Amino acid sequence: MIIAYVSTIEKECFDRLRESFDDVVNMDGIDEFISFYASHRNRDIVLIYRVESMDTLEALNNVNFTNNIYIIVIGPEDINLSLRAGKMGVDKYIGRGDVDSDMIKGIVLHSQNVIKERRGKSNIAVFTGISGGVGTTTITMNLAAMIAAKHPEKNVLFLDFAYTKSISNLFFDAFQPAKSIIDIATLPRLDLEELFANGLMKYDKNLFFIPGIQRHTEREILEKPENIQRFLGFIHFAKQFFDLILIDVGMFEDVELEIDIQEIADQIFVVTELSIPAMSILKTYIDIIDKSGWYNKTHILVNREDSFGTVTREEATAILSKDSNHKFEVDFTLPNDARHLRTCWNEAMLVCEEFPESVFVKRLDEMIERYFFTTSLEQFAAIRKTSATFLDKVKQWL
Repeated sequence: MIIAYVSTIEKECFDRLRESFDDVVNMDGIDEFISFYASHRNRDIVLIYRVESMDTLEALNNVNFTNNIYIIVIGPEDINLSLRAGKMGVDKYIGRGDVDSDMIKGIVLHSQNVIKERRGKSNIAVFTGISGGVGTTTITMNLAAMIAAKHPEKNVLFLDFAYTKSISNLFFDAFQPAKSIIDIATLPRLDLEELFANGLMKYDKNLFFIPGIQRHTEREILEKPENIQRFLGFIHFAKQFFDLILIDVGMFEDVELEIDIQEIADQIFVVTELSIPAMSILKTYIDIIDKSGWYNKTHILVNREDSFGTVTREEATAILSKDSNHKFEVDFTLPNDARHLRTCWNEAMLVCEEFPESVFVKRLDEMIERYFFTTSLEQFAAIRKTSATFLDKVKQWL
């Protein structure tokens, strides 16, 4: 989330916002903001615009807004200005006498829920690990397969955006894929026929995936700014056809593509372990979450909770919440089921298919019910009118 404070006065408000949020920029006028907005259309943006007259308010008409912006206008106590702002689509008009930094902060945090609703019905869940080997890919792949199996009315898409050579395709029976996520960036247009010809594959009747990069050297393709915009555009396009999109971004890195994907996500699952080194690494990431406005959609997921030498949940909370704006706690834990996981990893098999009664799978089942199919998310991820059309087209192209 980016907070754009457009004003030439009262810069102390801008300074207070910077204390709580990471990406805060100040611009003197709306024309400067228009140029900025044009190059950041895939980011969530909160515009805080101070106006003094109807003319300065009307300048908002020069901006072609999309659904990822929330607009706060601060102006005189004038009913005409307030009514005009509402008619123009301003989300919140605040009289300048009522401005309070804590109130602004609360509105900014609430804005993420509003933007989420505007984006559409699909649920995008991003999974990232504090380091390699903590189980991020294993967890994400099995969740995708289990959700698809348990809910055949849902279309599920698994995407591998990890920056290291992909192995997830092996678990979905695509041992030497001719196309990968890289090919999405070269598509002349976004439609299902092009996607099926350039990486989109079907694993089961309602589970689809796109293989990740197949060579380490392809990482640089993921990092090109023009490709980042194409990948984000693809994810938005995919929301039309898939009820749930699970994205594995691999080990957390402070790189633009990963940050932008987490920005548009509805949920972020951070996979870690309960060890002192893991907590230290996670704390760095928590600081980014805290200042990016992602707190309400982030879940700390501990794998192998019962391993030897772990810290307690209370100790983890104390470490993660130190000097943070929020209290960060462990949200969900998975057991150390090394016997089943090791067997499946060595043979490139999904645990949920080979050992459906294992404690690991049973715990993932609980996770699905808690985070993906509560009553509110059921409504949020209701079956869309396009589902039947989508399945008809799949049958034609496969």
